[in-house]
Amino acid sequence: MSKQSHLKGLLFFCLKFLVLVTVLVVVWWLAIPAYGYLLIQVTGGVLKGVMGVAIEAGRIETGGVLNTDSLLVFVHDGGIASKMPIALLVTNLPPYWALVLATAGLRWRRRLAILGYGSAILVFSHVLHIVVVLKYGAVLQRVSEVPTAVAQFYLTLPFLLWIVLAYWDRIGALLGENDGGDGPSD
Repeated sequence: MSKQSHLKGLLFFCLKFLVLVTVLVVVWWLAIPAYGYLLIQVTGGVLKGVMGVAIEAGRIETGGVLNTDSLLVFVHDGGIASKMPIALLVTNLPPYWALVLATAGLRWRRRLAILGYGSAILVFSHVLHIVVVLKYGAVLQRVSEVPTAVAQFYLTLPFLLWIVLAYWDRIGALLGENDGGDGPSD
């Protein structure tokens, strides 16, 4: 591949990514109330049934332009309301989707598998984050580096997943290994 065609491919990828991420983020923000409701059901069940937190109720309070200031609200321990911003936490899904959709050379079955695996990992990370913060939030706030580290993790996770899942075969080739079918494939 010539340097010029490589540059054109890169520019086309960037353009596709920018268009896709813009559209997907706006649509996702509109869907935050529904996704937030789903997260409340799952995390409330885990907190109450597994972690022993006395969750009494949960709701989502929408706010901001395109729901960007929405909050998950959990009522627990006799009426204490814990509020957690949701938009920033869950907005790592659309960039991941845009990266995978903009990637050239992926067959449709592999692209769907990569979208499914990565989305499941991101959703699991959202659930885990909410459960850990609600159960251990007071302890975590005493360590000032934890919120910064978590924010950095959530910013980079979609890109790390995309690199590993979309380029699994190339990573294996660079390491001198044969892709024995362990990574996402058709």
